[in-house]
Order: sequence, then C-alpha cells, then structure tokens
Amino acid sequence: MFQFDTLGQEMVKEISNLIQQQVILTDRRGFIQASTDAARINQFHEGALLSIRQKEMLYMDDDEVERLRGVRKGIALPIIIDDEPIAALGITGEPETIRPQAQLILRVAELFIQDSMKRKQKDEKVRDLEFFVFDWLTGMKKDERFGERGTLLGIDVTQYRQVAVIEVIDLLEQFSIEEIDIFTSIQNIHKSMKMIRWAQNKILLLLPEMNQETLAHELNFLLLHMKRRKKVQVVAGIGAPTDYFDLAKSFGQAERAVSASKRSGEIVFEHELRLEIILQSIPVAARADFLSRTIAPLMKEEELLHNLKVWFSENQSMQNTAQRLHIHKNTLSYRLQKIEQLTGLSVSSTHDVFLLYLALSLLDEQMNK
Repeated sequence: MFQFDTLGQEMVKEISNLIQQQVILTDRRGFIQASTDAARINQFHEGALLSIRQKEMLYMDDDEVERLRGVRKGIALPIIIDDEPIAALGITGEPETIRPQAQLILRVAELFIQDSMKRKQKDEKVRDLEFFVFDWLTGMKKDERFGERGTLLGIDVTQYRQVAVIEVIDLLEQFSIEEIDIFTSIQNIHKSMKMIRWAQNKILLLLPEMNQETLAHELNFLLLHMKRRKKVQVVAGIGAPTDYFDLAKSFGQAERAVSASKRSGEIVFEHELRLEIILQSIPVAARADFLSRTIAPLMKEEELLHNLKVWFSENQSMQNTAQRLHIHKNTLSYRLQKIEQLTGLSVSSTHDVFLLYLALSLLDEQMNK
C-alpha cells in the first residue's frame, strides 16, 4: 500500500524539517521503516504498535520509556486511512511541546500517503491499459468480452482505426507516466487519441478516424515538443486506417514506416513505402548472401562506400556529387571505377546500378535496426 523505503523516508524528512524534531515511521507491526536516525530502522517500537491497535495518539513519558520496548520520550500518532490504521509516526521530544502540532503532523502524513496511493492506483490503471493494448495488437480474439474489457478501462475500442508509432533514438529509459500525461495534454491530434508506452523507446498512438493532413501536421508539433523535452532524436511512422478488430495490421504498417523514417528523419505514412516493403520481406540469410555478392568488398572502404551513397542521393549526378564531396569530378570518376573493380558491378549498367542501390538500402536498414 505504501512504499516505506522511498516515500516513507521522504515523509519523515519533510515532517522533521517542519517541526525540527526527530521522527520515525513504523509499519502496522510497529517496526521502524523510516527514521531521521538511520540506526533505528528495523527496530521494534512498542509504543507505535499500541497506538496503531488503539487508534489514538499516545504520550511516551518517562514511565512508558521505562516500560515499553524501543521507545523514546515523545508521542506516537496512528496514521488512519479509510478507518484502518496503516502505520504510525513517532515524534521525539517533550510530549506537551509536540502535542499542539500533532494535527498538522498527521495532516502532512495523510497527504503524503493519499498521494502515494493515488499514484499507485493510476500506475496500475496505466499498466492494465498497456497490457490490454498489447493483447489488442498481438492477435487476441476480438469478441464481446474484449470490448467489455476495454470499456472497463475507459476505452471504446470500436472508434479506433489507425496506429502511429513514435520512436526515440538512443533513449536510455522508458517514458514516465507523468511524461505521457504531459504529451497527451499538449497534443491537438485528436481529443480521443490514446497514447500508450511500448517497449523502452516507443510510444503508440491509437487514433480514431481523422483527416490525414491534420494528423501529419499535429504529429509534427508533438514530435518537436518531445525532442525539446528529451533532447533526443524522434521519428514516427503511421499505419493505414483499418477496422478496430484489425488494428494489428495498422500497427505492423506503422512499425515498418517508423523504420523507414529513421533514414529520412521525416514522418512516414505506410502508403508512401515502396522499396521498404520488398526489403523487409527478404529473409535474413538471403540478405547476408546478397550483400556478400555485391558490396561486401566495400565494407572496409569507408570512403568509397560513402561516395557511392552520396552519388545515389544526388541522383547519380557527377557534378553535384563532386561538389557535395568537395572533390574534383576526375577524382570522383576514379573512385567510381575503383568501386567497379572491387564489386565487379558497372555504374554504367542500369541492372548493376540497381543491384548496388538495393545492397546499400539493405545495409542501411540493417544498421538502423
């Protein structure tokens, strides 16, 4: 119910700063779980246990100090939530000096615990929704019970038609629930959009039927906000609209589109993909074999490999490529000849040029995974 190891210690510190006294927090068994005096942690406090059992504040005077185990002079206050004592606070000092502050102390403690419980409930609800969406997109049967489960989680599954995938490059930790709340609150994509954490560095957007131009424009704004907040590179892919029971198809398309967006840096819609559809259908073994028969000799020739990529990006223009590489056209011509010698493929042959381009595309996709 309450995280004594983290929030408990934080609460003890806050109360101690407020009243300038030594403070302990025990669990309902009377064992100290947090304290301004670290040496007291895990010790038994009999006065706190009595306070919990009797549900009332108890004074710890000289007699109680002599009679009860683990007790110092002060007061013990039960923390009661929904009429159930869940913990106790112990304040060291003269009981009569502390007593006027007792209600303030209890109020601070209750606020800490109520906030903790609300956050825990929210975390559990978010995780339930994440598990539900995982089932939704990984082949779970979409029967009547599926819809009922969605309703219990506050989501009408029938209105969702499309999935977008946002991926953060080199993110070391998962998005927090608080960050997802912030992103959701500032987005103008659609009021019914659902934002779901997916793996460590991805976010899914579940989208109702909507205008695709609006989607692209508003998603760009959201990505810009994420980039500024996380100081990382963010890309996005969007699957095609479909029926809610077939949303896994849109998700798969969005995954394919986000892979392509890593190369372009732009938002990619699934319908814009052409070559990528072929590339992703090639088995791993076939890819490796194809690369070994085409550009494998260039793997250790970084300069030649880079020049070839630039040549393709400049639509095979010798002049534009040479200008971009800051070299003479004759130098570029020599390097292309070297590529021909190493690979056995001619840059003057349409067939061979296609093989080189396909090999570079496979290599890029492999490196971006």
